[in-house]
Amino acid sequence: MPESDSQTVLILLYVAAGLLVLLLVFAFGIRRRLSRIERRLLEMQAHREDSMDGPSPAEISAGGAFEMFLSEDAARKDLPKSEQFAEYRKWRQKQGLNWSNS
Repeated sequence: MPESDSQTVLILLYVAAGLLVLLLVFAFGIRRRLSRIERRLLEMQAHREDSMDGPSPAEISAGGAFEMFLSEDAARKDLPKSEQFAEYRKWRQKQGLNWSNS
């Protein structure tokens, strides 16, 4: 009987070693996939940052672009709202703040 006990222990060691190898293979596969996903995300983020220009300082400022427009000329504040907005649209076009129709 001692011979069968030693064979049983040997078989269990081989099975444990095989399972450990399988576990390592799966871990490396998952690691490889995650690194590939991370690279893709970084590429997408870099592409997004390259294609998207940040907002201008006029748009970020506390009052925004409209407040900057009004502060450039005091007479603009006295205009009726419809005329203010018409002038504002022209001003934005001159400043290059409008979206292009592409």
